[in-house]
Amino acid sequence: IGGYWHITAGEDPDKDQSFFLWGLPQDILERMLLPMGGLTKSRVRQIAEERGFLKAATKKDSIGVCFCPMDYRSFLRRELPADAIQKGKFFDEKGNFIAWHEGYPFYTIGQRRGLGIDLNRAVFVKEIHPSENKVILGDLQSLEKTEMRLQDWNITNPASLIGQENVIVKIRYRKQANRCTVTLLSDNTLHVQLHEPLTAIASGQAAAFYQGDVVLGGGIII
Repeated sequence: IGGYWHITAGEDPDKDQSFFLWGLPQDILERMLLPMGGLTKSRVRQIAEERGFLKAATKKDSIGVCFCPMDYRSFLRRELPADAIQKGKFFDEKGNFIAWHEGYPFYTIGQRRGLGIDLNRAVFVKEIHPSENKVILGDLQSLEKTEMRLQDWNITNPASLIGQENVIVKIRYRKQANRCTVTLLSDNTLHVQLHEPLTAIASGQAAAFYQGDVVLGGGIII
């Protein structure tokens, strides 16, 4: 497209992995082959079964952190130093103590389930303060933001992204897409102005840009 190589979304929208490939440079894209991009996962399983690969055809889908043989909390307990995970406090947005938590590494922005508390109302992780081992909880609306900034970005063709109106940004690879306008700032970060509010924007997560099913690039949220 316009002299540039691009990743495009796969045929199976529920299993599309294009979101994770925004960082690939041109010298890799021009040599890549993605032979299953035009197949759904159910069709791939069918092909595997037809060829006698029954284990692959019937293997359960991976969920969550797929490289962990256990849940991620057990993984963290095993891999981190003993003093890295310590009991801490949940607070509301006004600074009022709510309850004790198991340690800030066990939580992520936007998390609702697995908090270990019952307040008779839905609350979500709004902020995490590692230096204080403090986790702030709020309602869903309090998590809404209309802008974000990105660093360490990789854009295939800046002219197709910067200042354009038909750009979609995703911060999750499934079931989320928001229209946005992107501006390059003087400090070489990208400012993303969302056309509609988006919840659970977290520093350190990736954001990927699309135009239709074409991946334009992405960056890391700060």
